[in-house]
Amino acid sequence: MTWTVLITEAHQPWSQVLCRYFAQQHWEVIACMPEESCANISFTGHDQIRVIPLDARSKASVQAAAERARGMTDHIDLIIGQGASDEEGELPGIAAVSSSRLMEAFNANALGPIRIVEAFLPMMTQGMKRIALLTDPKGSMGLSLPESGFGYGMSKAALHMAFTMMHGDLRRDGFTFRLYASALEEGENSAQTAFHYFIQPREDEERIVILHETGAELPL
Repeated sequence: MTWTVLITEAHQPWSQVLCRYFAQQHWEVIACMPEESCANISFTGHDQIRVIPLDARSKASVQAAAERARGMTDHIDLIIGQGASDEEGELPGIAAVSSSRLMEAFNANALGPIRIVEAFLPMMTQGMKRIALLTDPKGSMGLSLPESGFGYGMSKAALHMAFTMMHGDLRRDGFTFRLYASALEEGENSAQTAFHYFIQPREDEERIVILHETGAELPL
């Protein structure tokens, strides 16, 4: 059986390493990234990696990407999603809150990954049936890290809640979930750690937690 993974925001350096590592383990990889990045990113030597333009901020773009993926494979075993926006330029504290930036962050980091799951879920009726998320502890309600900007932190917290609700909804159909916080080190060891967490079973699939690359479990 051919294993297929879809990885979003694959233009990001750490995600490129992850794509290559999955390919080295003989997985078929669908690497999704904004259209403007497609011409600049090369996966030379990895024929298993196919690139699809996808902007998670746009429902039309996500639906078009799903249509292209259906022409490449009959199923997807694993989705690895992540937010499409970082907190660059966003200052912490209530005085720095910008309603426009907050909405942009929610569209990219909360709605974007939801759109991905919604569009590609019909291709996951067979196989591993696993949905994973690369995320950030700054969205943890339990940790409440003070240095995070409001828009970024709130959008990540909303995304964690969305995945908790998906877990409650889809686990009855055999879906399992993984939330992972990487140290974003662009090395094979880092990708290997993530790879094994994403594909291996857990003793308690009823629990949904964030696993940090160090091995620590973080609260949502």
